[in-house]
Amino acid sequence: MPNVFALGRVAKGRWLWPGLPLLLLLAGRLWALTAGGALAFPDEERHLKSVEAVEALLAGHVEQACLHLANTQGRPADALLRLPVAAAQVALQHCWHLPPTSPASLVLPQLFGWLVLALNMVLLWRLARRWLPVSASDVVVVVYAALASSQLYVRHLFPYDTSLGLVLLALVLLSSPAAAPRSPGRQGLLAGTLGLLAFAVYPGYYFAPLLPAALALASTTRAQCKQVVLGWLAGAGLVVIPLEILTRAGHISYLRTLQHLPATVNQGDFGEGFSFLPRYLWQVEGLTGALLLLAVLPGLWLLLTKHNTPLTRVVALAPVAAWLGHAGLVFFAHQLVFYGRLIHFFLPFLVLYAGTALHLLRPYWLRHAAMVLLVGATLVNLGLFGRAYLALAYPRDVLAAQHLPPTAFLRYLNAGAVGPVLNYKVPPQVVAPSPATRPDTLLVVNFTFLYPLLSSSCQPVAVPASYYRLLDAPHFLTLPAYGFEGFTPAMRTQLQACNFRCQIYTVKP
Repeated sequence: MPNVFALGRVAKGRWLWPGLPLLLLLAGRLWALTAGGALAFPDEERHLKSVEAVEALLAGHVEQACLHLANTQGRPADALLRLPVAAAQVALQHCWHLPPTSPASLVLPQLFGWLVLALNMVLLWRLARRWLPVSASDVVVVVYAALASSQLYVRHLFPYDTSLGLVLLALVLLSSPAAAPRSPGRQGLLAGTLGLLAFAVYPGYYFAPLLPAALALASTTRAQCKQVVLGWLAGAGLVVIPLEILTRAGHISYLRTLQHLPATVNQGDFGEGFSFLPRYLWQVEGLTGALLLLAVLPGLWLLLTKHNTPLTRVVALAPVAAWLGHAGLVFFAHQLVFYGRLIHFFLPFLVLYAGTALHLLRPYWLRHAAMVLLVGATLVNLGLFGRAYLALAYPRDVLAAQHLPPTAFLRYLNAGAVGPVLNYKVPPQVVAPSPATRPDTLLVVNFTFLYPLLSSSCQPVAVPASYYRLLDAPHFLTLPAYGFEGFTPAMRTQLQACNFRCQIYTVKP
C-alpha cells in the first residue's frame, strides 16, 4: 500500500504493523478460494454473459455479443469490466479445453474480485489519510480488511466491491491536493463519470452517485454550482449514452431495463427497514459490529466539528442520508428491502467514523487501549467467522471434487422444508478421472439452493438403510452472513435451527 509498505519505512516497523496483519488477511482470502464458492448463487451466472460475449466476438457475431452484454439486468458496465477475465477463460478453453464454468477456470474471476478488494483497502487508507494521522488510518484499514463482510464475497462473482471501489476512487480523487486547480466543471465531470459508472456496475447501489456529486458541490462556491451540475450531467452522459447504444445494438434498452429493477428487490422483510443494519452488525460482525455502532455518533460529531472540511461533511452526511432514505423506502413505502450486500456499501464509512472517534480520545493511553480493543475484537471475530467459513460445503464444488462426469445421474433428496428450486449439477471439467464410486449409486442430500423454505419445521431427510455416508458438511447458506441475502428473520432463524447439511451417500457394498 502507498506509504504503508514503502521500503524507506521498514526500519520504523511498517512491515510489522500494519503490514503483517494485512498480508496475512490477503493471504487468507486467497486460501479461502481453495474451497470454491463461485456460481453458488444464481446471480453469479451474469459473469457468464461476459464469457458468451467474448465467444460471440471471436465468432464475428458483434450483435450477439452486444446482446449478451445487455442481458445483465442493468449491469452492462460490470460485464464490460469483466471482459479481460472472460477472454482469459475463453483462452484456457481453446488451449487446454478447460470449460469456463469449471471450478478451475472460475478461479480467474475470483482472483479479479480478490484484487478489487485489495485495491479498495488502498483507497480506504488514502481516504482516511485526508483527515486522520497514519496511526488511525492504519487501524481503519486493518479493521475494515478483517470484517466478516469484507471476506464474504471473495469467493463469489459479484460486482459489489467493484462498484464500491469506484465510489472510493471518486472520493479520493475529488479530495486530493491535485483537485484544487481543477475547474468546477471538471470536478463535476469526474464525479458524474465515476458515480454513474459505479451505478452501472451494480444498480443496487443506486445511491452511489450521491457521494461524488455531493463532494463536487461541497468543494465549490454557490456561484459555481451550475458548472458542477453541468459537468456532472456530461460525465453521466459519458457513461449512460455509450451503454444505451451498446445495449440497443443487442436489442435491449439499458434505460428501460432500469425501470424494472425495483420490482425485483423485494425478497426479504419490509419490517426490517431500520433494524436490518444493527441486526447485521451484531449477528455477523459480533462485538466489532457493536463497537462500530457505538462509535457512529461520536465519529459523526467530530467529522462535522473538529474535521470540518467538504470531504468530512460529505463522508459524515451522505452515507447516513443514503441509509435513512433506503430504510424509509423499505419500512414506509414497501418498495425495496435490505440485503447484506447493501450493508456492505456502508461498512467502510462506519469504520471511518470509528477511526475518527477513537483518534480524538484523551489521554493517549485511553485512545491506544480503545484502538487495541477494536482491532482485537475484529481479529477475534474474524477467527470465529473464518473457522465456520472454511468449513462450509458449496454443493457445486463438492460435486466437482467427486470427479464425476457432467452427465452423471444423481439421486437428489432435500429436506422437507426446502423447495427444490435449484439442484446443483456436476460442473464440467477437462478430463474427469474415473470416480471411485459409480455415480448411479450416489444419493446427494440438500445439494440445492435453500430457498424458499416451505415449512417452519426442519423435516430432516430419512436416508434408506442401504446407504452409507461419504460426506457430511454444513450447507453454505447456514452461515449467518449468507442468511442476510434475501431471507426473512424467520428464515434466518430456521437456517440456524435446522443446520442444513450437504451429505453424499452411496449404496453399501
